[in-house]
Amino acid sequence: MHNPTPTQQEIPAAVLRIASAGPYLSVSRSHLYNLIERKELPLIKLGGRASGILRADLDAWLAKQRAAALS
Repeated sequence: MHNPTPTQQEIPAAVLRIASAGPYLSVSRSHLYNLIERKELPLIKLGGRASGILRADLDAWLAKQRAAALS
């Protein structure tokens, strides 16, 4: 039996571009840039003008927000 190769959409991206990171966190683009400016989220260069944020960093930020809300 042949197992199909997963498509790119089935594999979660390790890095999200700004356009995807804001909706992932449910925050506006400007708020996301404020988080980056305040060093709450590290922006990584992907080459040329491209940059993004590691999904792990986004998940850690969400966990921190949840912990703060529960305390």
